[in-house]
Amino acid sequence: MAELSSKGLFIRLAGLLTFALFPLGSIALWQTWEVAENATELSEAAVLAATERGAADERRLLERARGAARALSASTVLTLDDPAECSTLMNRFVSAQDIFVFAGFIRADGMMECSSNGVTVDYADDDRFVRALEHQEEMFEVNAAGDATGQSVVIVSNPVFGAGRLLGFVSISLPHNLAAKTVDRTDSVGVAKYVSVNRNGTILSSSLPIDQATSLLPSGVDPANFVGSGNQTFLGTSKTGKERVFAIAEMIPGEVVVIGSWPVGEAIGGIGASSLWAPLIFPVAMWFAGISVAFVGVNTLVIQHIYRLRHAMRRFARGDRSDMKLAFDNPPREFEVLETSFNRMVRIITAAEEKSGEDLQEKTVLLREVHHRVKNNLQLIASIMNMHGRVAETPEARQLLSKLQRRVRGLATVHQTMNSTTQMTSVNSQSLLDQLINELAPPFPVAGHNVAIQRDVMPMSISPDQAVVFSMLAAEVLTNAVKYVGKPKSAEPALHVIFEKQDSAAVRFAIFNTKGDRGQHAHTDFVGTGIGQKLMVAFVAQLNGVSAVQEDDDSYLYEVTFPVTQFEGDPMADVQETAADTTQRPALV
Repeated sequence: MAELSSKGLFIRLAGLLTFALFPLGSIALWQTWEVAENATELSEAAVLAATERGAADERRLLERARGAARALSASTVLTLDDPAECSTLMNRFVSAQDIFVFAGFIRADGMMECSSNGVTVDYADDDRFVRALEHQEEMFEVNAAGDATGQSVVIVSNPVFGAGRLLGFVSISLPHNLAAKTVDRTDSVGVAKYVSVNRNGTILSSSLPIDQATSLLPSGVDPANFVGSGNQTFLGTSKTGKERVFAIAEMIPGEVVVIGSWPVGEAIGGIGASSLWAPLIFPVAMWFAGISVAFVGVNTLVIQHIYRLRHAMRRFARGDRSDMKLAFDNPPREFEVLETSFNRMVRIITAAEEKSGEDLQEKTVLLREVHHRVKNNLQLIASIMNMHGRVAETPEARQLLSKLQRRVRGLATVHQTMNSTTQMTSVNSQSLLDQLINELAPPFPVAGHNVAIQRDVMPMSISPDQAVVFSMLAAEVLTNAVKYVGKPKSAEPALHVIFEKQDSAAVRFAIFNTKGDRGQHAHTDFVGTGIGQKLMVAFVAQLNGVSAVQEDDDSYLYEVTFPVTQFEGDPMADVQETAADTTQRPALV
């Protein structure tokens, strides 16, 4: 499967497809948004129409009451001077109507002496009368306990003017339950409720009981603000905390509005439900479909072949040559070419490796044979020197031949180590020193005590040119240590060989030996020629090293620190040059 990283093929392809589909998505988004907006407008218009239909009966009732109040106002002017005649007029008016329960005239001072039921009431301190005086316009009010009728009524008042001044108000009352009955129904789908309010925000009628009507109003908004604001719909929260769709329609312009309350999602057209998300559905679905097709296509046609090629390349890089033929499953033409090229490359490289391996094996065998024969020749020379040493007439000659024999064996040790290792371009320091110690360490006790030999040798690869010089230096130093090892007064005789890494580029080689009583071997000491010391100095110089000596009455320590270098050429040439130089230098000891 494709790797979902910022640099992955699928992510980049997704970005390109997104860029390519952006214009189409923008057009689709705009068109879908237009469709959603038109659908919302149609839904709002349908909700407003349904709200107006739901309040149509109440509108007709209020319009009838308003018309009756206006007509009665004109008739009342003629009877204002005679309260009894005025009351008779009001009574005949109520008796002739089937929806009104009271009619009366309230003078500008608040006194009502003209009424359909003959009741006299002073309204001077009534809030509704105060508002009527303030506006001097027709008004729609509600009174839960009518002063003249004793019942809950809706009151329609109309001002009466004469001689350019306000004379009073004609007031008509109709039963509140009659007004409420006109809105005591729901819309066609049975979910909407209605409530009507006047310009003061007072509820005139409701689909619910009057004490529950406020639950249908939007929270945080004064209902009086809806009067005169025109028809509208909006999404809001009711005073009970529920989200609902509200529709505002004018019943009496500037005086009374009806508020329709619809549950969200159940209003006609689903106003407020999903209209915000609808424009995004099509472009997002189109983008997702494009990305899905691209993912499947890229994974099937490209990525699975790339991963199979990567797997084959990793196997080949690790050295696995078994069944390396690459075979794609129904690849495109381009990957068929890649498959053929890879298989051809594998065949060519494998054949070259096999030929190179055969050449290396042949060279390794030849090199081992060279080391083996050189070792045998050096051992033969050492054996001849040993034969001459046994027949030499003087101790000095025997000792000289012994030293030469030891040096030849040191060279033979290097070739024996090179012949026994699988790495032909380096010598293992541990193997080299172990062979030198086994060959040169004292096989006899000193002053009646066996010599304790301690080895702290770190295995490390040394180039052949350094190994030759180092083996001859180690042989000289180890020979001197064996020659002078003795038993101290308070310890056992001991030899300690150290080879360790000094830092990342240098090593330290040291040989420690105790000094003291040598027992029966003390008589073998004699004054040397100093050649060994000269050779040690030359070998240290050849290694680009630094030597140091620490000596006291009981011990002797010789150490050399030198850098490790890579193989550069024929080591024997440097050794021959070094040996030649020693014949021209003065003796150091």
